[in-house]
Amino acid sequence: MTVTTQPTFATAVAKALRHPLCWLFDTRSAPCTSVTVAPFGLSRRSQPTTLWFPIMCRALQVVSLTEHQDARGATKLASSNSPKLNGKALSSPLDVAWNDPPAASDLIQEAMEWHFGPDTGSPFWLSRAKTFDFDPRKDISTVDDLRLFPNVVDELRDVRVTDLIPRGYPPEAGQPVIGESGGTTGSPKRVIWMPETQARATDWHAAGLAEHGPIRPGGWLCMGPTDPHMAGTLIRDTASRFGAVCFLLDLDPRWVKRCIARGALEEVKLYVEHVVDQAEWILRSQEIAVLYSTPPLLEALCERDGLVDLINERTQIIGWGGTKMDTATRNRFQNEIFPGAKLVGGYASTMIIGGMVERAGAEADAPAVFDPPAPFTVFSVVAPETGETVPYGERGQVLQHHISRGMFLPNNLERDTAIRVPHRSSEVSDAIADVHPVEEFSGKPVIEGVY
Repeated sequence: MTVTTQPTFATAVAKALRHPLCWLFDTRSAPCTSVTVAPFGLSRRSQPTTLWFPIMCRALQVVSLTEHQDARGATKLASSNSPKLNGKALSSPLDVAWNDPPAASDLIQEAMEWHFGPDTGSPFWLSRAKTFDFDPRKDISTVDDLRLFPNVVDELRDVRVTDLIPRGYPPEAGQPVIGESGGTTGSPKRVIWMPETQARATDWHAAGLAEHGPIRPGGWLCMGPTDPHMAGTLIRDTASRFGAVCFLLDLDPRWVKRCIARGALEEVKLYVEHVVDQAEWILRSQEIAVLYSTPPLLEALCERDGLVDLINERTQIIGWGGTKMDTATRNRFQNEIFPGAKLVGGYASTMIIGGMVERAGAEADAPAVFDPPAPFTVFSVVAPETGETVPYGERGQVLQHHISRGMFLPNNLERDTAIRVPHRSSEVSDAIADVHPVEEFSGKPVIEGVY
């Protein structure tokens, strides 16, 4: 069996976006000619000229076929990148695919043993544990228990990133990708993505995109920042999983934020024109099937002569995220400006260690809803003054916990507010809708910019 993976304005700029999406399997194949959907652990061969896609949900993995690549264990991704100890592959709730989640209590107990075990935990967490008045390995077993941990995200501005790597990883586990925040709330915070964590996060995100239907062959364009931010990396990896090339731009979001902070809106406008110039060169010379952009940059594209018609003609999907997009604005983009493409929202941040695609099948007048990959990432929508969970349908601030073998980040109060919505499959996590940034975070005004 052969299996591969398929193929007005200055003030608006002050709004921004988080990094979009991550995805599926490694591919080095030629452009794909077909798509197959198969349950995890199985694969099915499609006809080379057929593009079909029964819309199913997270229990599915997206696999495509070409004539030029063999199986290479593509359908075994859930365990192929798992770390080994003493030559033996690890197998625990920490090592399963995010699309097939374990019980939250089982995951948390395994995570406490790994991250706080003297032989496996990271120097950061082993040192931090000495300051706790509880024993994580004995006292933490539920999502509610995670509230006992302090919020350590501000410490990630200065910690040595090598101190974040769990000692239990052997050298052959590979080096982490270092992701930095955009500096919206001060100096950047840093996290690590170990290879197996990144693989599981990208599988999850790819499955979310797959729910919105098949993606036709063509290039991808990411109008977002590249290293040290995760946006460009994730979109480029995603494109490769679908057998597509991905074009990236030279974009520095921190410079834009500096300009906004000192009121240099004319400089912001010039910089945005520089970014749009880069995108225009690619859009006019290449066949771009998937375009990722922040709402401010999408607005800027609309001001360029001929680009709206070009995008409607050539582009199938416009992925947006990072800054808020209210329902009225989204409907305007979808129905009036880009009726030839499908808008698909994304929600992510550096501290979430991944991202998510909006729930498929939403009504036109409903805000985008985002379900995290619980229990690996758990959302609670809380009243910031009390920390208490708000009722469904009410707005609160997003509190998140991330639990994986590569990174443990509990009790993180995000810089966003959202409407609390029931998660579609998890009893321990909320879903969120109508996401808005807070005006002030960590005692500083929130400055977003173009990302």
